[in-house]
Amino acid sequence: MTTAGTGGSDRDLLLVYPRTRYPSGDVPLGLLYLAASVRAKLSLAPVVFDFTFRKSPLADLREHLRENRYQWVGISAMITMAKDAREVARLVREMLPEAKIVLGGPHPTTLPGHCLTDDYDFLVVGEGEATLPELIGCGSGEGVAGVWFREGGIWRENQPRAPIADLDDIPFPAFDLIDLPRYKKLWFQLDTTGRPIEGTSIFATRGCPYQCSFCQPTLERLFGRELRKRSPGNIVAELAWLKTEFRIEGFMLQDDTLNVDREWTRQLARQIVAARLGLVFGCNMRADLVDEEILRELREAGLRKVCIGIESCSDRIRNEVYDKRLQRAQIEKAVAAAKKTGILVQGYFMIGAPGEKKSEVRDTLRYARALDLDDLTINIATPLPGSHLYQKFRGDIAIPEEGFDYYRRYAFVAGEFDERWLRRAQFLGYLAFYLRPRMLIRLVLSLLSPRMFRRTLLKLRRVI
Repeated sequence: MTTAGTGGSDRDLLLVYPRTRYPSGDVPLGLLYLAASVRAKLSLAPVVFDFTFRKSPLADLREHLRENRYQWVGISAMITMAKDAREVARLVREMLPEAKIVLGGPHPTTLPGHCLTDDYDFLVVGEGEATLPELIGCGSGEGVAGVWFREGGIWRENQPRAPIADLDDIPFPAFDLIDLPRYKKLWFQLDTTGRPIEGTSIFATRGCPYQCSFCQPTLERLFGRELRKRSPGNIVAELAWLKTEFRIEGFMLQDDTLNVDREWTRQLARQIVAARLGLVFGCNMRADLVDEEILRELREAGLRKVCIGIESCSDRIRNEVYDKRLQRAQIEKAVAAAKKTGILVQGYFMIGAPGEKKSEVRDTLRYARALDLDDLTINIATPLPGSHLYQKFRGDIAIPEEGFDYYRRYAFVAGEFDERWLRRAQFLGYLAFYLRPRMLIRLVLSLLSPRMFRRTLLKLRRVI
């Protein structure tokens, strides 16, 4: 990991990623985009301090701050990192009282009212690639769009910043500022293929035109209402750079729904083929946008796995509570199309929606086994702050937002079931899926492989 030198050196900017739960091979892309943008626009040399793989991150950060001084400290946080972000800010305030502390990411964007404390000097709301360099360049928050700032002990809110019009203008993420080799070794996104592929994740688009209740309008607050796309050429250029500079073997397109614009998706596939990168990849798709023709073009480009949000077997839960607007026939058709074209399928499920019955949870877990899936994720329904689900059922939320954890915690008041029952159902759902002969053989082989053993343990930590 790149860090500042010793000997009391003065630095301009430290960026902290306070992830202390569920370490994995997923890189902090948002923070790396910020680092790249600051480096390009201000000619600064930002330092990234990543908590992900540290056993004693706060102690390590204290030692780092003892040896290095910074004018600016930026912290990127989701709601699950809110507590750790505050601890980072308080440590910085203690060690570097003159430093200006900025909080950005989904947490201050969705719940800015929770962040208006003396721990921070500025909040960056929404996309930060243009906002943070401007804030640092100005030295104060006055007039900087997309910023909340403290003045005389009072928080003031500036006007929102418009989404970045051309995503190609954003520099590629600063992968050189993290321990990418370690991330690659733990990257399990394509382990379903049966071999330990070392890769990373990228974004090709920002935004989503759909209105699923567990995401919207939170995503719109982060990325605006319009779906924006990078040009296929810009994406291929990043992939070629990642392969040459960092020796990736595969990648995951983390976009919420890759194939909204069919023609753009086809152009991307064709340009990847033309570049002859030899990479394999995975992506997320909506079931009603999947068809054999587009899958065949993407498979030629290297697509080996598609992830589909199924959520529930119950049409009532999927469409009335989650507003997914998908029918089971569309889901089953999409899974069949992927398998016909030789593409692996991972299903995303959620259990524990407000008002959901035990019988509906059991039906969903049986449905997961009945579908021809190769992998699955069973999350616990969690009301993302600011989402329709959060607003509609706010009175039924039983734990503080900082305790939200869609792997392990049930956020709502107990109804027909409680957290203990739901966690047991989740665990048994995984067991019933993966202990089938076909899946069990693959699981045993992965545990016997030194390169895949650690990855498998990381996945298990999320549910056990």
